[in-house]
Amino acid sequence: MGKSFVTRMGDLVKRLTGIRDLSDFRKDLKKRWGRLIWHRKYSADELVQLMQQMGMKEGSVVCIHAAMKEFYNFRGTASELIERIMQVITPRGTLLMPAYVARELRRRPDFIFDPYNDPTAAGYLAETFRQMEGVRRSISARHSACAWGQHADYLTRDHHRGVNCWDETSPWYRLCELDGLVFTLGLPRSFMGTFNHCVEGLLAREHPYWARFFNKLMTYRYRDSEGRILSYANEESFIERRSRKRRITRHFGPEIYQIRRISNLEVKVFHAKPCLDIMLELGRQGISMYYVPKPE
Repeated sequence: MGKSFVTRMGDLVKRLTGIRDLSDFRKDLKKRWGRLIWHRKYSADELVQLMQQMGMKEGSVVCIHAAMKEFYNFRGTASELIERIMQVITPRGTLLMPAYVARELRRRPDFIFDPYNDPTAAGYLAETFRQMEGVRRSISARHSACAWGQHADYLTRDHHRGVNCWDETSPWYRLCELDGLVFTLGLPRSFMGTFNHCVEGLLAREHPYWARFFNKLMTYRYRDSEGRILSYANEESFIERRSRKRRITRHFGPEIYQIRRISNLEVKVFHAKPCLDIMLELGRQGISMYYVPKPE
């Protein structure tokens, strides 16, 4: 499949301007403008209190995606924020964050995934969490996750045994199964969280459109806890994908999807299970967040 018009235009802009990453350029520009508009400072306690107002409580299963670049009015540290969240949900709850490896690293022919030492490319908050005591990591070079708390073992132990990294064995599906809350902190309004990929991971077995998202079988090597080199296989996608999440989120009511703000930081929460159920039903009707490839 050739590149979409949007991708070709993006490539042209990068050649003409010398900008290597348009996404990073937009984030830096947004941050510069934001500093002129938003001045209120806030603490870890204030942010966590907002998350509690949005549904987080003792025993909650909570997934967090965060862009620390947007935390410029935050007065605290990544560790402090994580520890405050842990104090609220307690060990009866569970905290989950993405821990995927950078694409350029995992596509090297000599790559061996080391779940105990490889840093995550999912940002500073996720990398801080990965290194904390008691945190477990799933074996998936494509889209591993780290977890702490009551369900950490259940969420992470079988990831490499799935057909793809978003099916029923994945932390992302099991998060939904446990009726988890997915918080996004400082990410674009269009960002939903990794759990949205469970749609293609599950519907690939039902319809040719969704099967297109898994067009190559990849074998990855990894180190286990004893240092042995083992391997697993996953179906992956090597097609262009572009999405408009508004096509999907407009179907979510306020009881399962909220947007709040503290200073400049936009905080969203998704109730994972009902959101996934809606996305699966829409997917079966041919309604997708993707416009490339076209559902039609």
